[in-house]
Amino acid sequence: MRSALSRCSVAIVAGVFALLISGSAVMAQSAATLKVQAAELDQRGDLNGAIEKYRQALALAPNDKMVKINLAEDLNNAGIAQYNNKDYAGAAAKFQEALTLVPTFQRAQDNLNHVQASQLTGEGVTLYKNGDFPGAITKFTAALALEPTYKSAIVNRDAAQAEVMMRSDDFAGAVAKLQEASGLAPTNAMLQSKLAQAQAQLASQQAAAEKDKKNK
Repeated sequence: MRSALSRCSVAIVAGVFALLISGSAVMAQSAATLKVQAAELDQRGDLNGAIEKYRQALALAPNDKMVKINLAEDLNNAGIAQYNNKDYAGAAAKFQEALTLVPTFQRAQDNLNHVQASQLTGEGVTLYKNGDFPGAITKFTAALALEPTYKSAIVNRDAAQAEVMMRSDDFAGAVAKLQEASGLAPTNAMLQSKLAQAQAQLASQQAAAEKDKKNK
């Protein structure tokens, strides 16, 4: 009886093992099929369709490196399209998902940095318009930490710093900052107006200082 039970157990285990192998093969085949379908959708320009197929393939084959790379590429491209349509939150989510799949994906990282810098700059502009110049400077500085060459953040930070300087009677510093900003945005009428105002205040300050010097 004991030996018969033993043989029966082995037969059952062997059958289960065979089923596992068979199921694994089916999953692999399905993942391969989904990859082909995703590639075909890519060729047709259907990014969203391809992304969905790659996600399905990844669910079946989570360690497939090529699926991760191809999905990350499509997510990056979809994020660019969303950014161009001014869907900044959606674009950031796509770039972040791409980086989760491929952490070394530099283009996705650069794109994410740009989106976040753009969002921070927009928040800074709102603070600037509301007269919160220190708060605006903080936002612009944070944007530049992500993308140091982002011109909009540089120009707006210079303008906000100039506002702070003028309020502390540092007109020379304000003129210097506004000249830097104007050099980057020479057609910006607001900057030109602010620069002329700061230069006039600096001239008055210097004239008053010269007068005080003569009277001493």
